[in-house]
This record gives sequence, structure tokens and C-alpha cells, in this order.
Amino acid sequence: MSGYAMNYLALAARDVDAVCRFLGGSLKLQRSDMPLEGRSIPFFGVGKSALAIFDFDDPYLEEPRFPGVHHMALAADDPAGAAAKHGLTMTDDGVGPDGKHFVSIEKSETIGIRTRFIEPLNIPAVDGPAYKIDHLGIATDDNDATVRVFADNLGCPIDSTQTDVEIRNVTESFISDKYGAVYHARPPEILGGLRDVFIIIGDCELELLMDYDPTLTPEAQLGEEEGNTKGDQSAIAKFVARRGPGLAHVAFATRDIDAVLPKLADDGWRMIDVEGRPGGRGSLIGFVHPSNFGGGLLIHFVEPQVDGGFAEKKFG
Repeated sequence: MSGYAMNYLALAARDVDAVCRFLGGSLKLQRSDMPLEGRSIPFFGVGKSALAIFDFDDPYLEEPRFPGVHHMALAADDPAGAAAKHGLTMTDDGVGPDGKHFVSIEKSETIGIRTRFIEPLNIPAVDGPAYKIDHLGIATDDNDATVRVFADNLGCPIDSTQTDVEIRNVTESFISDKYGAVYHARPPEILGGLRDVFIIIGDCELELLMDYDPTLTPEAQLGEEEGNTKGDQSAIAKFVARRGPGLAHVAFATRDIDAVLPKLADDGWRMIDVEGRPGGRGSLIGFVHPSNFGGGLLIHFVEPQVDGGFAEKKFG
């Protein structure tokens, strides 16, 4: 296999118990508690990787610490050797969960994406409503630079590129009782958009998300109504302005998004979307509101294409 596979993804949460209830209770992911410096850290296996849930001020997480997706750990039998092979500067060299050796990489060399190499952790997983991590959303202002790091240097293959835009079409009408009707269509107006690149890391992907046009004004309120492309663009723009480039969200792959989203709402979770809407690569997507976890942690679901067919039930 080319490149590297993600071993685990570290989520930093204000409300660790709520995240664990969401993953273990509503999504039925298998939990394994891993020892770390005299305490236990909950890990949830999902597909061929795992999620590790930390309190957002846990000392294992380097500063600055924010609620959200903190870092991704790529599996490497020789973590320090992997960093040296790719000419990456190590900022930490230590012992992580379950006694596994890890190294942290200077985040400016990975375009703001906090990245570690770690000896492989074996976290068991079971099939369920979320059967793997579909992708990690990367907020960036330079897709090309990020591609140079993860595709050109680390050898992780590019799956595809994509441009998402939300467009307003306006038609003027001039209707006369004597001369009839004349219709005039104005040029389309782009309300918001994103430039995407998908890079494969094991059984999931990095989705690089760059603002389509930085001059477009972000929406003031996000998550107060159903999601759309303009809102997605606004969230990425605000993330980069506030924190700089980095890991923005985690997305789970599901086989039936219109069963999963309303079930989560029934379980009492606040939702941005309660049914799948059109997303990238012909998929259906839906977001969970970050307020469920104390804020900062953004999770969404993806129902991918099946056998190359588009999810036409929502595209009519």
C-alpha cells in the first residue's frame, strides 16, 4: 500500500462523557480503554482505525489546545525513522497509549495538520451504523501546499479533486397586457463554495477544504437551520481565520443516512441535518450540532456512492 494509514484520530472534547455516549451508545462502536501515564483513555474502533477521546486540556495533547479534532496518528513501525525518511522535524518523542512509541511532527511542516507517527495500536472494531471513518475535514488556505506534503512527500495517493459552489439564478420578467411577456436571466451569482482534494490514508481520506473565494462574506449564524454549501464554506473560512489551517471535522461512513440522522435526533442529539443532503462525490451528507459535546467538535455522516452510482434520491 502506498503512503500511510491512520491508526487513530484524537478528539479533544469539553464533554468526554457525551462523546462516549454518542459513539458507544448511539453509534454502537466498540470501546477499549487504553492506559496512558496512569490513567485510561477511551478508544473506539471504527473500520481499520480508531477514535481516541481526550479532555481538551489533557497534557498528552500539545498546546494550543482547543475542543475538536486535535491530531491524527499514522501507523509506523519506526516512528522516528518515518519522520527522518521524509525530512520532517520532530517536536516530541515519547510513549503514548498502551506504551506505544510516538513522535510528533512540527505542524508548520504539515500545513497546520497536527500529525504523529506511532507504533501500531490494535483497536478492535465492530460493524454498525458507522462502519468506518469516511474522511477527516482539513481546513486550509493552500490545497497545493498540503498536497505536496501528504501526496508528494508521504506518498498518500490522491483520490479526486472537486469544486463545490452554491449558485443563485435570478430571472427578471416584464409582463404587459398588450405586448406580452419578456424574460431576462441575469448571470448566475456564486454565494459560496469550496475547492476540495481527497487524499487516501488507509481506509479513510483527508478532505482538503479551501474557500472558493475569500471575498465572499461568511454567514453570521451557522447551525441554526439545515446545512448548505454556503454554510460549509462559512465554517471553513471561520475556522482558518480563528485557528489557522488544520483538522476541522471527522465524517463517518454510513450505509443509510436517512435512517441514522433521525435516529440520532430521536436519541436526543441536536442535529443540523435530519435527512441526507447532496454532498461531494455524489454522496449524501448530514451534520451533528457541535453543542452536543460542549462545542468545538464537528461530526458528520456520509452515505457514499454505491458501485459508482450517484445518490440520486436527493438530487432531483
